[in-house]
Amino acid sequence: MQKRMLDRLVPIIKRNRSVYKIARYLYAEYNRLRSKKDYYFRIQKLNADDYLESSSNPRLNVIILVVDCLRGSQLSCRGYPRETTPFLDRLGSKFRAISASCWTHPAVASLLTGLYPHNHNAIMGGKIKNFEQLENLYTIRKQIVTLPEILNLSGHRAYFGTAVNVASYPFKGRGIPELHERSASAEELVTDLIGWISKKSGPFFAYLQLGDLHEPLNPPHNFRNFFGKVKDLPRIDRWNFGKPEMQQGAQFQEYRENRILLYDNTLRYVDHAIEKFYATLKDMGLVDSTILIITADHGEEFWEHAALEAENFYDPRGSCGVGHGHNVFNEIIEIPLLISGPGVPEGQSSRPISQVDIMPTVLDLLEVKHKLKFDGQSIFSEKEIERPLLSEASGFGYEKKALIIGRFKLIYSQDDGVAWVFDLEKDPQELRPITDQRVVSVFVDRLSEIQKRSKKRRIREIIAEKNLAKR
Repeated sequence: MQKRMLDRLVPIIKRNRSVYKIARYLYAEYNRLRSKKDYYFRIQKLNADDYLESSSNPRLNVIILVVDCLRGSQLSCRGYPRETTPFLDRLGSKFRAISASCWTHPAVASLLTGLYPHNHNAIMGGKIKNFEQLENLYTIRKQIVTLPEILNLSGHRAYFGTAVNVASYPFKGRGIPELHERSASAEELVTDLIGWISKKSGPFFAYLQLGDLHEPLNPPHNFRNFFGKVKDLPRIDRWNFGKPEMQQGAQFQEYRENRILLYDNTLRYVDHAIEKFYATLKDMGLVDSTILIITADHGEEFWEHAALEAENFYDPRGSCGVGHGHNVFNEIIEIPLLISGPGVPEGQSSRPISQVDIMPTVLDLLEVKHKLKFDGQSIFSEKEIERPLLSEASGFGYEKKALIIGRFKLIYSQDDGVAWVFDLEKDPQELRPITDQRVVSVFVDRLSEIQKRSKKRRIREIIAEKNLAKR
């Protein structure tokens, strides 16, 4: 009954702009107060001794800037022909990272837990996924502690801000998010963060997710045509030509070129905004006491695999080749990871690491001794050099998984009937899948082993939790 009333009221409210703004504000405030209550209740129940042993360097601050939809290949330091990221090119230590998922909800949960989606459980339920409907969304398992929670226990104040609200969904009751308007620019978001930092004292942890590269693209006027004039084409700021039958001819090629140009111009603005933010941190005397991490939740596809997707994968929208969430090709799951701060060496590594390495790396840089178990490992004190890297928990269609081991990559979707291996040295664009069962079965068996091992670990953890609760 209540849901039916809401379904009727929402369209009416949206037609009246001023009423919609007021309703949105009141709803946000209600959720903020509820989150605050749930957060303080959870924090009071967490016992630092259950997770932490000691910290030798607790005074360092931590800032994680996540640029939504930032492709790793689009940074100019990676050889991209346009100079999209002159500031980021000069910053800190650079890595090629594999996102734990191809869309925001599971990926951000992995970033802040150090666990793959099948272990933290912040995924979308159901056999056929469609994240445009945002149904059957699960949050992080209750017994798992996140990076901001751990740092809160060690004395850090915590901030979580985002222009992409779905980034906050996995952390319901675990923080007090600053949810910005979807249209808020990078400069607006970092200004809000700077204001929060300047009003407080003591060490802090801040997570900020910028939405500029997520459609609709709307960079400031002086950056819109930075690398060339973007033609005023229908839906150029969003997506068009998503259907397979539309992806041919001169009109499609014109749209594709201009859509990529608009993305690059927007990325150049984001780089500028981050450079200004870094300069402000320097003016505040915080650079030498702050670990700064700049990364993405996932990448973005620009029709690179549209034909393969249309022929081999089911998508409930009937589209292919654009955006994210629908597949696990490298343009969607390969992201940049930049780290700067005290004790962080400068340089660039071509060896891929995982998004789940971020939390253990932060704790390692802070010299925090803990009792936590991760799927990831610290980048700067690695135990396994050539280990399997996983990406999973699709947002559209059937479940798809990618498993990368050295130069080889498996893409596996049981319900789509896809089991492909790519040799990334000989076929870096992932256009010639190896389908020989003798080869494929080796990687499918390895994927199955990883999942079985994780399931056994989860069962042991659940039993341990129940035994602890009985005491």
